[in-house]
Formats: sequence, C-alpha cells, structure tokens
Amino acid sequence: MLRFVRSKLSRKMSIDSKPQQYEQFFPYTSGRWLWDEEKELRERYMKFNIEELKRIAAESIGAKSCVSMMKLAEGGYNKVFKLVMDNGSVAIARIPCPNAGPAFKTTASEVATMEFARTILNIPVPKVHAWSAVTDNPVQAEYIVMEEAPGMSLADVWGEMELQSKDKVIEDLVAIEKKLLSISFIWYGNIYFAEDAFPGCEKAEIEVSSDISMKLKREVEERFIIGPVVEHVFWRRGHASTAMDSGPWKNPHDYLKALANNQIKQLSHHADREPPADIFQKSDAQNSPDVHIALYKKYLDVSPYIFPKDERMTCATLWHRDMHAPNFFVKDDRITCVIDWQSAWAGPLFSQCRFPKLVNYTGEVMLRLPEGYKDMEKSEKDRVADQVERSLVQYLYETETRKQNPLLVEINDIPQGTTRRQTIEFAEDTWEGDILPFRQCLIRLERHWDEMGYDVPCPIHFTEEDVQSHMRDGEGWNEQADFWDKLEGFVARDGWTPNETYKEALEMFAGLREDGLKKLTGEERTDFEKRTRWANRNDNGTYGA
Repeated sequence: MLRFVRSKLSRKMSIDSKPQQYEQFFPYTSGRWLWDEEKELRERYMKFNIEELKRIAAESIGAKSCVSMMKLAEGGYNKVFKLVMDNGSVAIARIPCPNAGPAFKTTASEVATMEFARTILNIPVPKVHAWSAVTDNPVQAEYIVMEEAPGMSLADVWGEMELQSKDKVIEDLVAIEKKLLSISFIWYGNIYFAEDAFPGCEKAEIEVSSDISMKLKREVEERFIIGPVVEHVFWRRGHASTAMDSGPWKNPHDYLKALANNQIKQLSHHADREPPADIFQKSDAQNSPDVHIALYKKYLDVSPYIFPKDERMTCATLWHRDMHAPNFFVKDDRITCVIDWQSAWAGPLFSQCRFPKLVNYTGEVMLRLPEGYKDMEKSEKDRVADQVERSLVQYLYETETRKQNPLLVEINDIPQGTTRRQTIEFAEDTWEGDILPFRQCLIRLERHWDEMGYDVPCPIHFTEEDVQSHMRDGEGWNEQADFWDKLEGFVARDGWTPNETYKEALEMFAGLREDGLKKLTGEERTDFEKRTRWANRNDNGTYGA
C-alpha cells in the first residue's frame, strides 16, 4: 500500500510560486551557535517545494487542499510541519536535513521501521500516508507524510501527572519493550522494505526463538529486509571516499569490529583537525591520530569479550533508543503513540537496551518522605518530594520490568555491564568525541577482568606509565565536564544555545575569554586567543575576530 501511495502521488515537478512567503520554513530557527554557526546552519538548511508537499499531503489523506502549514518542531536533523486541510483533517510532514544521514537509506529505513513496529509488533506508531526517499520528486526533497499522533505530548503533561497516572504510562512503556523483545533477527542492521532492496541487503530472517507465529514470520520475511546501518557513526559527510563497513552483520562481534576498523580508516585518511573553537584546550592524546589508532587496536583485542556469553543478550533486536517524554503521546494516562524512529535498528540487545530516559534517575534513591518533612522550608520540601517521586517512578519501572521482561533485568545485572556498554559507546568516534573516556573504559576492563567470568588472561594491558600518562591527560577533564554540566539547558558542548539566551551566553564566554587572556602566557595564551576569537568583544559592541 505504501508503494502505491508513493508512486500514485508522483508527477512532473513544478516551481514553487511563493518562495519568499515560505523562506522561513527552510533555515534552522530554533537556536544559535556561539561558534561554527555558519557550518551548523548550512547543515540544517533545507529548501523544498512547499506547494507540492501541501498537495501531496492533502491527496494522501483524501482532502482537496491544504489550508495552513506551520513548523511544528525542529531538531538537529529534521524539520516537522503540521498541515491542516480544508476538511479539518491534519497531516504531519517530516523533512530530513542534509546532515540527517545517508541519502535514501535514512528515510527508506525510517518508514519501513515504522511500518514494521506498527503492523508487525502492534506498537502505536503514526501511519505513513506518503513518502519519498529520493529528491527527484515534486517536493524536491526526501519527505514523510504521516498521521498526527493522537493525544497530548507526554512532555507537556508528565510533570503534572499524579504518580498513579505515571504508573499506567510505565505499564505501557514496559509492554512496548516486551513487544520489541518478541522478535529477533538473524542479521544485524536497519530494516527496509523488501521492494526497496539494493546490493548488500539480506533477507529479514527471524530467529527461531522469537515469540511469533509462523504466519507472521513469513510475512516479515516477505515484506522486509535487513540492510546497512544509518547511524551517524557509520556515515560521515565529506568522507564518502572512505569505504565504511555499515553492515548488515551476521555476528554481533563483527559489529564491534566494524566500529574500530571504520575509525582506524577515518583516522588514517581524514585526521586533519581544524582549529577547535572550544574554550578548553585538547590533550596531546586527543590530537594524536596514532594514539587513537593504538587504542582502537587494544579495543579490537578485547572486543570478543565485551558482550556477555549468553546469546539471548546479543540477539539482533529492534530498539527505540530515545524513550523520553517528547517521543510519547498519551491520552487518559495511556500511551497512544511513539514517534521518532529515525536510525532505530536491529542491533545487539545488550548495547541497545538501557533505562528509558523517561524513568532513569541517577540521584540518591528515596522511596518515602523522610521524618521532619512537614517542618522543611518550601524549597526543600519541593526538592525532596521530587527526589522521592523520581525514585518511585524508577522503582515502578524496575518492578514491572522484572515481571514482564526479566531478560532486561539480567542484562542490567551483568558484571561490569556499564563499563562494557560505555566502551562500545565511546568507541563510536573518539576523534570528534573524546578519547579519555574510551581509554578509561579499556583500563577498567583490564582492572576488573576477573569479575567478567572469563578463564583466559585479559588480552590488553596498560603499563603503570600508560595509566600515569592517562591521568595527566585527564587533568582538568572532570572540571571541564562539571563546567558543561552546569551549563545544561543554557549552552551545549557544541556551542548551541536557545535564541533568547544567545546574547547572554556570548557575553559570558567573552568574559571568560578576557579572564583567560589575562592569566595565560606564551604559547598557551596564543593558542587560547586563536581558539576563542569568536568570543572577542569588539569596541563597537559586536563579537568575533
């Protein structure tokens, strides 16, 4: 049906007759960057034919015309629009930005994954009315037109919900995770429609242990395929000349190897570092491709032991890795829709699953109000009440998960599970990310090797000199992390800040720059001055070099 809708709505392209009227829809307008803003905005500028999008959206849901269109949301990789029709019906259109992922694959996989989750797993997901994964279409851009999610965004009501209502939402959340656990694939990769097959894709074969009927198993294998992963770690704009192993893989360990081998290739060919704009100086290790490559080789040596021995924990399982309030819609305390399936893929369960952001609490657990609560100041009462509620929300999730999805509990109880999982996460990109946490994880694996249950010696070793060098590189790292943590919601580590706080943020960093220039001397001062010219306060009140 999706194929029919897609082809039916194709026609000769037309030129948008009202370009100036719609210009505000094309650029990113939801924030500013303190540095590298031109590059960041260019990555998110997406021009398309709005009149054609409106026409296609209207036709796809049986309306005569679209009478209004507004930008509903804008993330780092997509623009989302709400289109209201002449008959009062509504459609949601999603346009990927140039930085969203590999052309065709990102959109094609997202639509197929949504259809798989909706029709096979019976998870409440928006129905797709029309889509195109190519730009050679009337809209002149890739697009997805889908139904509007019923209910209200959980982000708008979660804070005001009573605990009893939150418990119902948690029950639905755990039920959704149970559905995701019900099917495992033979191959590891992204889901695509079989009719969109291209070289490198494999049949969507289901593991015999999956909890589905033979009829449904045959339907999956007829309608879907498993293909390359579209996550950003397997795709780099501007590095297309370097062949990347993006799957699909038959073995979970091949996925771990691909992470390292891809990075080694990148570091060997594209390790020229542009002068950083961060106010903090990078360590010598961070700026040395050879150090990164040496660590990745250690990672390759230990990679066969990162995953648990239990094969149930490494099955290729589709997972939604961004389960936080904005991606859920609710009505009458029940989840009515789960959105944002872009880049979701069938990966090793151990590295896929984690506490949903919605219920995750990292503070001190307190399951009941303490003695003396009534006598506390209001601000302290509010803080303690929030602490208790967050603790109870996580407890309710853990309790329900223990009943419905005991495998997830077993995974969370794996010795050094956090270190193992973080090793994989930090291995994704140490050059653009940070080498120190990656090396710290590898050091921990060696240090706690005896706890991991293997009867062979640890295949990697860090000398005392290596550890001391790591400690020197890490001097100030925790302080930097604390600095950025305190700025959460105000300035992100890539320099992003909300529109309304842009001037305030720029003034703050200009002050930090001036203080730094007063204290530093020699080469360190020269380097700092170059890196922070974007925060230079000019005499005329402007900023920059």
